[in-house]
Amino acid sequence: MSALIIRSARLEDSAALATLSEQLGYPANAAEVKTRLPRYIGAPERRVIVAELDGKVIGWTSIEIVDHFYIEKFAEISGFVVDAAHRSRGVGHALMAEAERWTSEMGLPGLRLKTNVVRVDAHRFYEGMGFERTKTQYTYVKKLAPSRGSR
Repeated sequence: MSALIIRSARLEDSAALATLSEQLGYPANAAEVKTRLPRYIGAPERRVIVAELDGKVIGWTSIEIVDHFYIEKFAEISGFVVDAAHRSRGVGHALMAEAERWTSEMGLPGLRLKTNVVRVDAHRFYEGMGFERTKTQYTYVKKLAPSRGSR
């Protein structure tokens, strides 16, 4: 087996990122990802990290700095997925290790993430990586029609 490469995402990864997003439960197409990805590439406070094996992206995590006025700044993983065919082989650990390294390099004291209550395997993985469950919460969404002047 070839060596696993952990690196920042590139625009040409868009199709693979979109495919993996579907496995995560967030359908996206390559064109949408290609439009959204530039705000992460080279950005100082956010990043998409990919795992590449044999020239193919097999996992990704997105991470960014969260800075609210009422608590200390922290890094948050906003998305994390490893291709189903490559799970339980160290790919997730490698992605998380890079996310932790980046967080430390940014001088931040903590790394957070949220996960759906139904992802029991993910809970075990995160707890095995040293994450502690600190609370349970609900997410509410209200759909709004964008105003004409937006975008």
